[in-house]
Amino acid sequence: MSGVTQPILMAYAQHAGLANPSCQLYMLFYYIGPALAGFTLRCRRGGGGGGGGGNNNDAGACRHHSSGRRTVISLPTTNYSSYGATTTHSSTWDHEKDKIIDGYHCCIDDKDVAVLDDDDVDFDDEDDEEERIWPSRPLIIKASAIALFDIFAQSMVYTGNNLAGPTIFSIIYSSVTIWTALYSKLLLSRSLSQYQWMGILLVVIGLSITALDSFSVGTRIFIGACLILVGSSFHGMTYVLSEMIMTTTTTTTTKEKDDGNSPSASSLSLKASTSPVKNRDNTQRHRHQQRIRPISIRANCAIQGIVASIVLLLWQIIFTLPRLQSLILTPMAQAHTSPLHAVTILLAITFANLLHSVTFYVTLKHFPGGATSAGVLKGLQAVLVFGVGSIVLCGRWGGLEMCWSMMKFGSLVVVMCGILMYYVATTRRYNNKNDHHHDCTTRMMQEVGRESFAKLKDEDDDNNGEASGVSVRYKTIREV
Repeated sequence: MSGVTQPILMAYAQHAGLANPSCQLYMLFYYIGPALAGFTLRCRRGGGGGGGGGNNNDAGACRHHSSGRRTVISLPTTNYSSYGATTTHSSTWDHEKDKIIDGYHCCIDDKDVAVLDDDDVDFDDEDDEEERIWPSRPLIIKASAIALFDIFAQSMVYTGNNLAGPTIFSIIYSSVTIWTALYSKLLLSRSLSQYQWMGILLVVIGLSITALDSFSVGTRIFIGACLILVGSSFHGMTYVLSEMIMTTTTTTTTKEKDDGNSPSASSLSLKASTSPVKNRDNTQRHRHQQRIRPISIRANCAIQGIVASIVLLLWQIIFTLPRLQSLILTPMAQAHTSPLHAVTILLAITFANLLHSVTFYVTLKHFPGGATSAGVLKGLQAVLVFGVGSIVLCGRWGGLEMCWSMMKFGSLVVVMCGILMYYVATTRRYNNKNDHHHDCTTRMMQEVGRESFAKLKDEDDDNNGEASGVSVRYKTIREV
């Protein structure tokens, strides 16, 4: 519902004399909302330097994952393409869940860093902690750059909203779904199926109907529609850019030299994190893979809001303040808007966008399809804005642009059909991909795991069972 109230509140600000397009005063309060999330963040303890994936970060993860609940097993770094799987670096046996966990991050003896997959390992406690931590400097810079781009996009969108009205806004702004899909294909290398392309085509047809209708109403409405379309395209790109920095995990590799009596890092090795450490100083060359966390939902929301608020605040000081009387106070007086009423409208915009931003970033990170799912929700937002805007605003503010018409309704139906078709096709592909990935991983671990654990058992038998209960773990895993 926060997404429904936003364009209506912006139109209300225009009606109250607060939405001069050259001032963008309402956009300052728009971005203050997500900036408030910054008060819930704190610096990393122990000198982590903002969480850049340094040794402090990995040591913390190492202590968490080296507990007795999991046994870390380094599998050979081989490409198991015959099983439909990519290179596997390591796996663990979860003694509580009785299953193999494979992927990308763990530690051995607080030093030997392997890698585990967040999707398979229970990171709930750690993720809750990371949500409250300021990210690394490179991630802050990336989020700030996205914020600067989003200022431009959102200013175009809501300036167009005030010119064309919320009903036209609702139809065109729903195209964020399609723009997101296209930019995902370009930037995230996501392929599109035939049905997804058909959905995109329907949306384009619906937007064309809207453009013709807005042009027939007047030039001012047509300009507003064009601003919304271009701004929606740019805003769709911010969806994809935000998803990239919120979900992409990178690793850095370092090497440590010693005297050279042990096998190389590329050879087949099996280690248990609970086993005694023998001849650690004899390692010739060991690779340390250190995991750099993606930016958290809360931090991304806060950083983009803070950067945009600072930029717009400077604009108010430099441009708006010297022209306050002519650009703000006089239009307010003509609209009979009191200072208290104006503050109430602006604070409502702040609260609505705070709620909307948090739910937006949660969608990007946790919903199936990420940025695409967030774009689909924009389609639902369009339908609700169209209905509520027509009921609340028609005949009260503005002219015909605030009211619904058969052509607008037809355009909305076509656009929604396209979005629905795209969503169904996307969901089907997502589910099929997950089923295939699970199948491939299971087969790969059955084949590779048997051979690897068999070797572990043989070594354990040779050592008369001195490997701290490895035989017991082998017996349990063999039954799988």
